[in-house]
Amino acid sequence: MKVVDTNMKMSDLGTNTFSIETDADQIKLHTIVLAVAKKGFGKSYFLSNLLGWLKFDRIIVISPTFESNQSQFKHLNIQAEDIFDPDDPDVIKKTTDIVNKERDDLVEYRRKLQIFKELKKLYGNPNNLDEDYSLFDEYIDPLTHKRKPPEHKYNGKQAKIGCMIDDAMSTAIFRNKAFINLALKHRHVGAMPGDEASLGLSLFIAVQSYTSQGSGIPRSIRNTINCLALWRSKNIEELNHISEELAGSVSPEKFMKIDDFVMADDNPHTMLFVDLHKKPNHPSGFRKNYTQFIVDE
Repeated sequence: MKVVDTNMKMSDLGTNTFSIETDADQIKLHTIVLAVAKKGFGKSYFLSNLLGWLKFDRIIVISPTFESNQSQFKHLNIQAEDIFDPDDPDVIKKTTDIVNKERDDLVEYRRKLQIFKELKKLYGNPNNLDEDYSLFDEYIDPLTHKRKPPEHKYNGKQAKIGCMIDDAMSTAIFRNKAFINLALKHRHVGAMPGDEASLGLSLFIAVQSYTSQGSGIPRSIRNTINCLALWRSKNIEELNHISEELAGSVSPEKFMKIDDFVMADDNPHTMLFVDLHKKPNHPSGFRKNYTQFIVDE
């Protein structure tokens, strides 16, 4: 067999799947990261560091135990109004409402900024507004009577928003169809007008088991993850299951070889991190403890 070229050429016609800039050694955003380990192995410790490294403007937490573990996430400045119960039937709506509100605030800021620029162009000094002065008083400082530009908490940039789901394995959220839908369209939440990329939402899901009867991560979500953080497991059947589900990106043989290499370190907190959509500058899609790339010699 052979292939015969045509004159056709594919073009990039849409917004970038990973539209948010991150530091050189960090993963791409938007993303879905699945962290799998038994209790006490370090899932929360890792996610606390990762969320900080990725420099999110706002972090939503869906967890029934966050208050007891809050000190580990204190540096992320997570607000009380952004913490939700995974058994709340409206938790997904509340989450998407946050993203949509950030979108609306940005659109409104840009609208007001355009008005401000037009006023400056047409009238110059605010005193020249004459009888129209009161119509535009929000653009004028009441004390100095000088122009006052509109404000936006992210200085006109899209908010970078992450959502961590932790200790929720036996809760209602994993049986909530709205959660599955959110995972499938996470980067499209908070759609912007025109051709601008949506605000989107990155998900970080911590669980104790990759699959669990009746309360595990739905396969439709497992099939959409971008990254997998995996700690030591004695469950060979589970490891084989993971390797088979990742087979579209990495062969089961290579996955097991690298897992064996990483877990040869007897530190109980050792973790294998798999990035299924690595950046071009990254030497590998595999990492040990996230901070070290694994290169197959």
